[in-house]
Amino acid sequence: MSNLDVRPLSVQPLEATAFHPFGAVIAPESADSPSLNRSPGNLGFLWVHKELEFPKAAHMCSLRYYYRGNRCEFLQKHPESTVTLIPVKGVSAIVVAPDDAGGGPDVDAAQAFLLEPGRGAVLHRGVWLRYAYPLTQFADFAYVTQRVDPATANVSDDTVRANLDTDLGLVFDLVFDVPAGEGYAQTPSGALTAAPERNPPHA
Repeated sequence: MSNLDVRPLSVQPLEATAFHPFGAVIAPESADSPSLNRSPGNLGFLWVHKELEFPKAAHMCSLRYYYRGNRCEFLQKHPESTVTLIPVKGVSAIVVAPDDAGGGPDVDAAQAFLLEPGRGAVLHRGVWLRYAYPLTQFADFAYVTQRVDPATANVSDDTVRANLDTDLGLVFDLVFDVPAGEGYAQTPSGALTAAPERNPPHA
């Protein structure tokens, strides 16, 4: 597609404040957090992050995504279901977006977040998303879903899809920010051309 609009989308850390419009972060919080449910004898703490919602019985699943580059060509949403992704192994990114005025994805408000073991995400019903983009060979997740019929799971079973490339003429290209600090250099297009001097570890 010669006229395709390739939009850089910066991948940001999964932090509760930034992610709040799309859902909740699953991670231990502070002892004075409003999410704290109980702390029996201070030997264990329980935080309640978000109620899960599904139109059918939910299932606890394992999910693996293999590396597939950084380009996002479609988004989908589940109007009646929350989406829960708890990274078990590997680092990956997800793309999320709210509705626009017509109920489609608001591509101008899309964001990307980094998922790594130790912090999970549970998304509100109806959030547009695409997951997951592993940085390495694959990434594994604990995943909660009610969509277990292979014939309908990604077609009609509480799924609405928007093809960004064919319908809107654009794709997102995920960009991983350069680490903070001196010694890094980038081109105007964002390509990394220099980094601080360092030596490989000794065997």
